[in-house]
Amino acid sequence: MRITYIVLLLFTYTITFAQDITHQHKVDALKARISSEKHKGQKLQLLDTLTDLIYHDTKLGFDSICRATIDYAIQLDSFSIASRNTQGLINYYNNVLGKPEDGITVFNTYFNTLKDHITDRNLAGIYIDVGDSFYFSKAVDTALSYYNKAIKYAEQAGNDRVKAFAILNQGYAFMDEGQFPKASQHLQEASKIFVTVKDTFNIIASKNALSILYSANGFLKEARAEREQAIALAKQTQNYGLLVSLYVNTASDYKKQNLQKERLENLHKAVAVNKKSDNYEFFNPILLNVLVIAYAENDSIAKAKSYLNTLKQDQRNMEGIYENYYYRARSHLAYAEKDYRTALQWNLKYLDLVKTSNNIENIEDAEALLAKVYEKLNLYEDAYTHLKASKKIEDSLKSIQKNNALSYYQTLYETSKRDQKIKDQNSEIQLLDEQNTRKALLLWLSIILLIALFSIIYLWRSRKYSQKNAKLQKVFAQDLIHSVEAERKRISSELHDSVGQSLLLIKNKIFLESDNKTDTALVDSAIDEIRTISQQLHPFQFEKLGLINSIKNTIENFQKHSNIFYSEDIEVESLEVSKDKEIFIYRILQECLNNVEKHSEAKACIIRIENLKDAILFEIKDNGVGFDVTENTKLLNSLGMKTLKERAQLIGAQLSIDSIKGKGTTIQIKIQKD
Repeated sequence: MRITYIVLLLFTYTITFAQDITHQHKVDALKARISSEKHKGQKLQLLDTLTDLIYHDTKLGFDSICRATIDYAIQLDSFSIASRNTQGLINYYNNVLGKPEDGITVFNTYFNTLKDHITDRNLAGIYIDVGDSFYFSKAVDTALSYYNKAIKYAEQAGNDRVKAFAILNQGYAFMDEGQFPKASQHLQEASKIFVTVKDTFNIIASKNALSILYSANGFLKEARAEREQAIALAKQTQNYGLLVSLYVNTASDYKKQNLQKERLENLHKAVAVNKKSDNYEFFNPILLNVLVIAYAENDSIAKAKSYLNTLKQDQRNMEGIYENYYYRARSHLAYAEKDYRTALQWNLKYLDLVKTSNNIENIEDAEALLAKVYEKLNLYEDAYTHLKASKKIEDSLKSIQKNNALSYYQTLYETSKRDQKIKDQNSEIQLLDEQNTRKALLLWLSIILLIALFSIIYLWRSRKYSQKNAKLQKVFAQDLIHSVEAERKRISSELHDSVGQSLLLIKNKIFLESDNKTDTALVDSAIDEIRTISQQLHPFQFEKLGLINSIKNTIENFQKHSNIFYSEDIEVESLEVSKDKEIFIYRILQECLNNVEKHSEAKACIIRIENLKDAILFEIKDNGVGFDVTENTKLLNSLGMKTLKERAQLIGAQLSIDSIKGKGTTIQIKIQKD
């Protein structure tokens, strides 16, 4: 699905790839003028013209020239030129080189210098581009926050077109995340704004995105209607680049219906219109990869290979943003050739790549093909594992709840279209007699009321179902964790009481029968290790000591085996917390201390328990390296952090993490008294 989003985002900023000999002469002439120009202001204007001329050209050194232009503009306090080129450079790293992390670096380098000197319109543009950088870097929540900032500044600038861009990008993000109702809302909202500002190009882009959304959820008829309108408008306005995307998406829908002839026809239509497009070099590798897969799946191995050979003639066709298309094409072709070992190698590369992306449909495609490859290799256990993973994603994408929700938004969309049609026909309605007008109005009001009533009933039922499902999941998770703790307790007891006692008897026997102290030292070491494992599995005498004493004992154990100075401020003698929650609290604190030991590089850590009026507050504070909460989304979404959040949620506790780079981290767990 992401192919179309990249195409749409790319077109938003009017990327130009084609360069000819005349163009090179213009570039050389401009460089000569810049070298000889003495007037600073004129020199800056020439640099700015040069960046426009070589916009997004990898051969002519766009990035280095753009950086030089930004630095020179800042030096001359020409912040408008600096901000425009900063935005262009971020976009270049995102959509041409496929290096969004470099786009984030550009933003961090220049934004603080520019932000107080540029217009709200420019701020909105930069926020959209850096939002794209974070989105392509898989930090979706951060990306959405920057899109929201872009909307805010676009509204302050009174620029509806830029606001619509930000909303459109949010729609793409929600679509790739599988949040289809939200995606539908944002795409429709953006489309309405583009109609208002008469932006034909982005009206087509919005319709294309909506058609992809409907298609992904099985609404092929609605998808076709949106796409046919978009194709007609694109032909009328000669938007060949968008026609490429529209024909590729049409081919994708025909593939879903197993209409292979129509699928290939539309792919060749895309190839034909791409020859008229200003963006030929960008689309061509994508189309070649898609054709390799299409012919491989239609038993035309020779044609598939010919397209692959054409693709391999340029190394750039297999790198950057094209890498995942290339791996996918190679794996499908190898599978069609029955070279299953090679297919496995390419598909594993493809799966590793798309797992780092936001596109769950690509992950499903990779898992499904892996299942078939492993089956052909007679590795049935691996085949079942990947088939199960594929079906899990498929069920998530096509769940009844999401389809119903999208159907609801489709109803709103159709109602909106009908309302618009009524407004357009107002002049004709005025010619009708008063009685017919009243009847028509009453009929439409009745329809709207019925739709509203059914919508309210549907939303109420959906909410009840969601609440019931969430409650069942919570109970299941609690029961599962209790079962795990019980099993850990049993194993801990067996190790301590059975294995530990046996080792003690062996030690005594060795001591009585041998004078070699080394033998007993080895047994002592084994006993200590057994006790340590037993303690880690389940706190020793947890039920007898209670939560407070178990926590203190754990702190002492950490202090014995660590260079960090651990201390505690625990004056509370008892806690008004139910017994079934105590083990959850203990495990949360144990995981926090493990994180301090592994990651903090702290010199000291204090554990504090405070008895509040209605709650108990647990706090773990260290003076380590800390981290930036707004930047380090990877750490916040790590397995350990997710485990902490899940355990806290299961017992209704509030978990907060406050960290400052270079000044340490504070974690607080607040749980209501029973």
